[in-house]
Amino acid sequence: MAKTTRKTFLLSELFEKEIESLEKLEELKSAYHQYFESVILEIPKMDTLSHMLWAKRVKLNFGPYENLTFFEMSNRIYSDLVLLEAAKILFVEHQIKSVMLKMSNHSGRDLTVIDKNNTEILGEAFNTAPSYFQGKMRSELKKFDDGKVGIIAFNSCGLDNKNNTFLENKKKQYPRVLFIKCKI
Repeated sequence: MAKTTRKTFLLSELFEKEIESLEKLEELKSAYHQYFESVILEIPKMDTLSHMLWAKRVKLNFGPYENLTFFEMSNRIYSDLVLLEAAKILFVEHQIKSVMLKMSNHSGRDLTVIDKNNTEILGEAFNTAPSYFQGKMRSELKKFDDGKVGIIAFNSCGLDNKNNTFLENKKKQYPRVLFIKCKI
């Protein structure tokens, strides 16, 4: 019997198309954020270890996600927020023609950009704690080892002094990669 996968991202149909303007992106961001305004997340009161296990094991419905644990949902939501902010930065500061975002946890490239010269540029995005920043960045940069033009977007709060130095070195090592710090 074939395993069926259950859809977890409720806004899939909105994000399956190219976004061709900053205005359209803002509409999609608004739709995304409206899911949080209409739901109250109830966190049960329990001892610390039970609470931690609850966050890792109990499946919930919240915001644009369903049937995920609090831990999984948090990771996806904050990665989505990095993608949305990166797209805004690309429209405003780099005058791109369009962007396609892979919201949620799909495999493959997180974003595909058509720049002002009609060149397709692939990109990755992540949200991580400072302690994981360098490992995650190394993993994403491997995808551009062959000198490809690319984009890597990440949460700015993942940077501390050590990670800032690391990032500056990687910018020199990967001059064809655009690094986008997203404040979320």
